[in-house]
Amino acid sequence: MDKSPKPFQIAVTGFFVVLFILGFLGFSGKLPLPSSSKEVSYGEVTLWGSISRESMQSLLANNFRDEKSVSIKYEQKNATTFTRDFVEALASGKGPDLVILPQEELLKNLNKLAVIPYQTILERDFKNTFIAEGEMFLRPEGTVALPFMVDPIVMYWNRDIFTNALIAKPPVLWSEFYDLVPKITVRDRTGNITRSLVPFGEYRNVTNAKEILSVLLMQAGSPVVTSKNGNLTAALVIQGPLNVENPVVTAMRFYTEFSKSEKDSYSWNRSLPQSRSMFEAGDLALYFGYASEYQSIKLKNPHLNFDVAMIPQVGKTANKLTFGRMHGIAIVGASKNQGGALRAAMLLSGSSVITGISGITGLPPVRRDLIAIPPVDAAQSVFYDSALISRAWYDPSPIETNAIFMTMIDSVNSGRSSMNEALAVAHSSLAKLFQDYQQ
Repeated sequence: MDKSPKPFQIAVTGFFVVLFILGFLGFSGKLPLPSSSKEVSYGEVTLWGSISRESMQSLLANNFRDEKSVSIKYEQKNATTFTRDFVEALASGKGPDLVILPQEELLKNLNKLAVIPYQTILERDFKNTFIAEGEMFLRPEGTVALPFMVDPIVMYWNRDIFTNALIAKPPVLWSEFYDLVPKITVRDRTGNITRSLVPFGEYRNVTNAKEILSVLLMQAGSPVVTSKNGNLTAALVIQGPLNVENPVVTAMRFYTEFSKSEKDSYSWNRSLPQSRSMFEAGDLALYFGYASEYQSIKLKNPHLNFDVAMIPQVGKTANKLTFGRMHGIAIVGASKNQGGALRAAMLLSGSSVITGISGITGLPPVRRDLIAIPPVDAAQSVFYDSALISRAWYDPSPIETNAIFMTMIDSVNSGRSSMNEALAVAHSSLAKLFQDYQQ
């Protein structure tokens, strides 16, 4: 049978190539995007996301009131049931053209997304436009999403606690924590902790525990997950020099030492409240949370005298990084309006829209040209700097990886495993997840 392409197939393929090229040129600034009603009109595209409907409608109205080439209809979806709703909609042929996906939803939906080839958006242009964490969306064959929002992990600190301890500023290195514990952590006559420096050592009552552990692992040199030619593998444990403790083991041991009552660093245990609640109550000196938590903490306790700082690092010369949660705009593979979806994605990743969504959410922008402009607000300045050093890893199943990390910490604290053994088991469990995912 002759399998050579038919003229109709060639024409259709050529049409989409032209649309991709036009979209790319507009994205890179090399060609003005169509604005005249006489030029290409792609019609309406549907965009799904978990951002509030009111916020997105305001954003779209402010930026696309005079846009003639494409109309974007936004539908807000429940974040917890997003993937299920997405799959059901695609099965019934009523799926969206575009989705705003958080990075933890990327892998499970990868086979439902259209890839923008590198002939359309050059890899170099992508990297020059977006912050480094956006490179999570780069695959061997092209780009699966365009960065839209980033929410970095930062360090919140109680100014009153530090001031009363005669300490002028929060720590910038992890090594400083050991000297701070006896100055800040307070225990009653029976040994119960009434005020804590840091919620490290346990898992179940530590808000954002997986993210905190991810920061420590990545700062120690572990990428947690590696990608080679699109194939993902666990990389929780890294090989180090012989006769020298693995830096990943050192990092995990550092985390667990703060829950050991026999240690001078003892500052946390599982009987204490959830770490965010304890910080909001004014009894915790340091809390590690997302930038997006800033306003809600202020609302929860308007009298709390707190500030925000960048997350501590291993050393002054080490590569700085924190964990960040990124959302990207992705084109749905089953969309019947691929050209319109691409056009909309390019518009949504432009400077004006990214500026708008940053203003609505209070989060730093994902574009390098915008994040290079220093904000006036002190907290925003920290968020901007943290976004620049944000990194993350491909999470195949957030619920299952959360259980893996929790088991690792619990097994060490209970004495069932050494840190080396617990890390090895966690590495194997993570590797098994990727084997199941890629089969």
